[in-house]
Amino acid sequence: MQQQLEHQALDFFQQSFASFYQHSIAVDTASRVTWISDSYQTFLALDRSPVGRLITEILPNSFMPRVVSSGTPVLLDMLNINGQWVVVSSFPLKDKSGQISGAFGFVAVDQMQRIKPLLERYAPLQLQLKKAQQELHASRRARYTLSQCIGNSVSMKRLKQQVAQAAGYDLAVMLQGETGTGKELFAQALHNLSLRSNGPFVSVNVAAIPEGLLEAEFFGVSPGAYTGADRKGREGKFKLAQGGTLFLDEIGDMSLELQSKLLRVIEEKEFESLGSNRLQTVDVRIIAATCQSLEELVAAKKFRPDLYYRLTTLPLNLPPLRERLDDLPNLCERLLDEIVISHNGHYRQLSIDALELLGHYHWPGNVRELKNVLQRACVATDDEVIEPALIRQVLPHFEAGDMASSSRRHQLNLAHHSLPSLAQTMQKAEREAILSALGSTSNHKSKTAQVLGISRASLYEKMRRLGIQ
Repeated sequence: MQQQLEHQALDFFQQSFASFYQHSIAVDTASRVTWISDSYQTFLALDRSPVGRLITEILPNSFMPRVVSSGTPVLLDMLNINGQWVVVSSFPLKDKSGQISGAFGFVAVDQMQRIKPLLERYAPLQLQLKKAQQELHASRRARYTLSQCIGNSVSMKRLKQQVAQAAGYDLAVMLQGETGTGKELFAQALHNLSLRSNGPFVSVNVAAIPEGLLEAEFFGVSPGAYTGADRKGREGKFKLAQGGTLFLDEIGDMSLELQSKLLRVIEEKEFESLGSNRLQTVDVRIIAATCQSLEELVAAKKFRPDLYYRLTTLPLNLPPLRERLDDLPNLCERLLDEIVISHNGHYRQLSIDALELLGHYHWPGNVRELKNVLQRACVATDDEVIEPALIRQVLPHFEAGDMASSSRRHQLNLAHHSLPSLAQTMQKAEREAILSALGSTSNHKSKTAQVLGISRASLYEKMRRLGIQ
């Protein structure tokens, strides 16, 4: 009696399976199709057998490669095939020794009308999820490129060349420079030049996060790891940066305990989330940055020498603004344009005397301080031209020993007698650039402004100032 019931159950299962999963397909360990049912080939509108082809050539979003690589089945999930949402399942196939030999997949075709309302609700939700994922991915993309790093001085040309060279090697990079020199800007530019440019760029400011939270921030938290922890857990920065770049700013402020854990991740390429015993593999490129002397920190036993050697495979030194004052005119122009655009203001420019005055300051805060000074100057006046008196007003400590040395000003060609010719050279170059852009766009002002990378209002102001009709 028991055997009869077993046979009846098996027959019923086979009949149900044959009717419900008529559309089926099998792949090998390389995810190449080894077999396909006639009905599924017809459903996919294939004029000839796909046997031997990669499953992703036929179904780009197929779950089967994942099943083959992980050994984990996919049960009753949704898949869009030729614009139609269907319910699919996929199972790993194993040989006699228990090794994965491929995967078998099915598409539910019976009773499709019953699940049609579910599919109609699922489709827009899937689109919303895809849109949210795209927005999240965009938020983790590096915004800056090397062309946006302003400067043609000798030191900046050398730095840009080094960044371009470093981008070609998938090794750790250390950016060393004073506060405000643009370390994250160059980190993003390096990422965008590298083979990881399509991956995420995730930034962590070590100094801005309390030491007790840094480990969770780096490695994530498993569900219920501690009282009050999210039941769903939380991904850490290493997981978020998978396949891309992790930028560690102010690395010199990291504790020795966390330094040892970071070193292990770099060497072993694996980590454990807080509260978890499961190892996760990771593939990220580390770009670190500091305004401190790591050599001195190593000597003082505040920074691990082994981690120092790991992170400084490709060291890059960012020059302070006082050592590249030749870039000051271009920097000021770009920053003023950015300020005007972000605040919907009108065109602003520095007088030659005001530019000379800025060239006498030693800029301890570098480009960040320069931007702050220009912002304050723009707020303090409605005049188009910013004069020296206003610069002195927004730099109240200007006379308190903050002047750059006369030898430095002479070395960088920013002495008083050289500035007029510099300004004239800039005007000539600016005029030629605008005329060239106008010619290439058939005098179309909006397109010309776009080509030049400035606002249309700035373009009109420059044309008026330069006498271009």
